[in-house]
Amino acid sequence: MRPWTLLGVLSLLAAVPDALAVKQADFKTCSQAGFCRRGRALSARATEAGKSWNSPYSVDVPSISIAPNKAVFTAGVKSSLYPEIQFGLELRVHDDGVVRVRMDEVNGLRKRYDEAASWALISEPVVSEEIQWVAGKKDIRAKYGNGNEVVVAFEPLKVSLLRGGKEQVVLNGNGLLHMEHFRTKTPAATGTEEPEPAAEEGSEQVVLETPANPRAWFEGDKEDDWWEERFSSWTDSKPKGPESLSIDISFPNHATIYGIPQHATDLALPTTTGESPTFSEPFRLWNSDVFEYIASSPMSLYGSIPILHAHSADSTVGIFHAVGSETWIDVSHPTDKSTQTHWISESGILDIFLMPGPTTDEVFAQYARLTGTQVLPPQWSLGYHQCRWNYISTDDIRTVQKRFDEEDMPVDVFWLDIEYSEDHKYFMWEERGFPDPVEMTNDVAAVERKMVVIVDPHLKRADNYPVYKEASERGVLVKPASGDGEYEGWCWSGSSSWIDFFNPGAWAWWKDLFKPTKLASGTWSWTKSTTDIHIWNDMNEPSVFNGPEISMPRDNVHFNGWEHRDVHNINGMLFSNHTWQAVRERTNPPERPFVLTRSFFAGSQRFGAMWTGDNLGTWEHMAVGIKMVLANSIAGMSFSGSDVGGFFGNPEPEMLVRWYQVGIFNPFFRAHAHLDTKRREPFLLDEPYKGMIKDLLRLRYTMLPVWYTAFRETSVAGVPVLRPHYVVFPKDTKGFTVDDQYFIGSSGLLVKPITDKGVTQTKVYLPESQVYYDYFSHLVYRGSSKGREVKVNAELHQVPVLIRGGSIIPTRERPRRSSPLMRNDPFTLRVALSKTGSASGELYLDDGVSYSHESGEFVWRRFGATTEKKVVTLTSRDLGAENKDAAVDGVALVAYNPTKNAFAESIAAVRVEKIVVLGLAGKPSSVKLDGKELVWEFTPGVAASGKEKESAVASVLSIKDPRVRVVEDWAIQIAL
Repeated sequence: MRPWTLLGVLSLLAAVPDALAVKQADFKTCSQAGFCRRGRALSARATEAGKSWNSPYSVDVPSISIAPNKAVFTAGVKSSLYPEIQFGLELRVHDDGVVRVRMDEVNGLRKRYDEAASWALISEPVVSEEIQWVAGKKDIRAKYGNGNEVVVAFEPLKVSLLRGGKEQVVLNGNGLLHMEHFRTKTPAATGTEEPEPAAEEGSEQVVLETPANPRAWFEGDKEDDWWEERFSSWTDSKPKGPESLSIDISFPNHATIYGIPQHATDLALPTTTGESPTFSEPFRLWNSDVFEYIASSPMSLYGSIPILHAHSADSTVGIFHAVGSETWIDVSHPTDKSTQTHWISESGILDIFLMPGPTTDEVFAQYARLTGTQVLPPQWSLGYHQCRWNYISTDDIRTVQKRFDEEDMPVDVFWLDIEYSEDHKYFMWEERGFPDPVEMTNDVAAVERKMVVIVDPHLKRADNYPVYKEASERGVLVKPASGDGEYEGWCWSGSSSWIDFFNPGAWAWWKDLFKPTKLASGTWSWTKSTTDIHIWNDMNEPSVFNGPEISMPRDNVHFNGWEHRDVHNINGMLFSNHTWQAVRERTNPPERPFVLTRSFFAGSQRFGAMWTGDNLGTWEHMAVGIKMVLANSIAGMSFSGSDVGGFFGNPEPEMLVRWYQVGIFNPFFRAHAHLDTKRREPFLLDEPYKGMIKDLLRLRYTMLPVWYTAFRETSVAGVPVLRPHYVVFPKDTKGFTVDDQYFIGSSGLLVKPITDKGVTQTKVYLPESQVYYDYFSHLVYRGSSKGREVKVNAELHQVPVLIRGGSIIPTRERPRRSSPLMRNDPFTLRVALSKTGSASGELYLDDGVSYSHESGEFVWRRFGATTEKKVVTLTSRDLGAENKDAAVDGVALVAYNPTKNAFAESIAAVRVEKIVVLGLAGKPSSVKLDGKELVWEFTPGVAASGKEKESAVASVLSIKDPRVRVVEDWAIQIAL
């Protein structure tokens, strides 16, 4: 076989799915997936039957068992359609009020996949010992704090979560629960009628008993792709037969829902059924390699998190469905105050967590206790990442770095795509272009920058590739449907096999591969590497160029005999999970790794960052990327971003500037480009565009303290780094669908990126009767308790950023080449006074690299401003010391000791070099620290008048070098 070069792979792609443009025909619609077709048909029959429709599932009351001193009950469930089939139901109320509902087939012909939760959860949740189940004649129920109550109705089976007597979440309220039990394949039913033609090409349908039979009334009168299914040229053998799961989940008192990423659509999920739906297809969760995806579509993309938030002005609730198979979700709004969803999964058990809230922060905390929080990343990874497919040599990298330095543009990370590797054999360098990879990395690291290189999950099937040979010898590769040998597919490496990370035998071996020293065990390791190289995991859906839907066949076999259909959406998370562990453990003591993943699942937030995949250089993709990042953020994946500039295309300078304005306010900030695009590193642009982007890069670095502080908060409390409007103002109904502006953490920074051509002014929605200040010009904008839009200047060199009154923003204003070089730089504090003359803000610092913060090696300050009797007092307090014996954000700081804090000692000389106070009522008569006058300047504000009310200018007090240290408590008095 000829060597597989890039040209060769692209030639292959010409004969299989085209990777250079999304072909919707390459991906299934619901009607082309047998189980989704059956699920939607079930819903249609229920709608047609109306009130006569009843769920056949009921609780077997004599089987109810209540655990002593535990909020757990179990019961059998029977189906009137199949009385011979047994199901088991279990409900648990956790000690934080979350309710877990599980249902599985009992003593079936086969076992359903029931391990999805074990991969997503951080541990088995603690069950309450204070809540008791009380059984009645028609239901069993449990009441607990905040007026919560969970009720299980016996016949038909229905599970309801209530608060204050009002239904919040209802399972099977519309009778769409259906767990297709395992059955034996039989010949077509006898009769005089011939089977009707298949609804889809290649589908197999066999007549059931008669249309009048209740089973036909509920399931349909045909065997619809039960035992074999064809799509295009592929055949899915479906050896276990039908095993899909359908469940309706309703929110009777919540009209807006968010979540189920990843989809390119609005944050508030549009309808897919009912009158005039936005989309005709359900939202699909099936991790897929979709190049140049559509900017408004329910199509599946690279990751899947089966979580929903349902929101109203009264409360927020959430559900998490721990299922790893393909899932389709229909959304409708039967009234203007309610939402119904219908979940249809190919396999797995019912395993739903009901999160009662009732606030957004409590839902975030409840989900975080289940699946973990966003890991605190290395601080340098919040800087700017420069990437393209591909930098072709070590000299290319050195030249790019040199140009950044010549233009005085900051950057932290340079990336290498697939061409760095020899014939796409990852871990092995292409020696012509990269003869000195260690020296190249050391050159980059000389100014404290890092490298990130790609490692994909497909292994080239070649005898001269030791990683593949060892994986084959260890028997840790995915198997074909037969269960024998190794599955062979095609990807960048040509003929490839895939590591099965569900196999524990792969885990320790994978970690050893990343160690930059030769191993005594003889296992191959990456000796031509350094600890300054971090990892990019791509193609881990998995992407298979010659597979069905550009992925792995569903009947492939993983560890313990599970089929790929059972675990597909979990697959990508396990790859990044073990890569993250490998990078973490290559040093002793461990250092924080950076791993970027394209595919993800619930819990992936514990292992690093994600990006929104192969977007286009268009205004539409720029805009929808913001919505996708917000959706990922509320689903736990805060460390996310979209490729700046778009992966494919050649954006004009105006668009590129606007895209950098979007990028600097994404948690993950990377520019990336396809190999067919023109080089577009920011130093290549002509003026004035080059200067604009330089200013934007510096603004990102100036604000790194804000970003890092926000990441600390999400790492302990689960609240997102980027916060949509409804999270910050949960009672403001006008803002429930706002998804083009957002807040950064608790900082008070409100950002409204521009995503349209030719804009010079935009509108920003302000929901409260509070003052907001333009970050740059100090123009004053006033909101309203009823909500109002204000006009904000947005020329090309301007990005609308407002500071909410009552906020204090810590920044570092010294330009540096990379973020680690800023570690000893002084701080500037922007104090934006509220209408009442108060403000507060936080600053969190640690070494940004190690895990010493877990032992109390950090600095955590709260800055405050209060006004009393015409004296404004600015203060700094040690939050770590104040809370060392208490739980803060759910984490006890018992390790914190302010007198033994090596990190604090290392930055003891770092000072606050400037304090800027916005919104003082008048010129101060004095500004003092410890009774001594400081050096200051005051610029009076411009009063608002008439139609110019929106553009009044705030007064500005600048305190120069107040001689206070970041690690110290202090108080400055401003007398008015």
